[in-house]
Amino acid sequence: MVNVEMTNAWLVNNARNANNLARNEAVRRSRAEAAEERAKAKAKKAAEAAKKEMNTARQAAVERSAAEAAAARAARAASRGETSNRRNKTNAANKAAKKAAENAKKAQANAEKAAVNAKKAQANALIQNIKRQWINVLSSTMNRNEKKKKGTTIYRKASVKLHPNKGGTNENFRVLSNLFEEFKTYVNQN
Repeated sequence: MVNVEMTNAWLVNNARNANNLARNEAVRRSRAEAAEERAKAKAKKAAEAAKKEMNTARQAAVERSAAEAAAARAARAASRGETSNRRNKTNAANKAAKKAAENAKKAQANAEKAAVNAKKAQANALIQNIKRQWINVLSSTMNRNEKKKKGTTIYRKASVKLHPNKGGTNENFRVLSNLFEEFKTYVNQN
């Protein structure tokens, strides 16, 4: 009778532990997905800002062209001996157009930097998610071969996203490869 009660208690405890592990894994997964979504949203905002700045630069170019045309008209008028207050207005328009073009270039550079940072954040979130998956595999009750297979599957799926030929960077791929080597070493030792 005592053995049956102990077995039942052990089964209930194991079920509770498995339930907690599953819940923790779901929370980890949702956090990683949220981080990826934030990175995607940041990249989208950066792209929209870049597009807006491109439109501003285009508008500045149009204004500069109009200012140049006005300056040419003023020069022709001056050569004919006509005097006008237009020349001062044209110089101010030229200065404003140049300033707008400079600001557009700066904003474009900032938007590009933001897009690069968003991509880095997305890659870092992916690497952190992969680390968590490998930690879960290592802490699981699978045997050594199953752990190796599962870890290799995780690595291959991630390497498709992080490989330099597929749009990733050498640095991120190197980090992933080093982590995979550590994973394999740990699995082989234990």
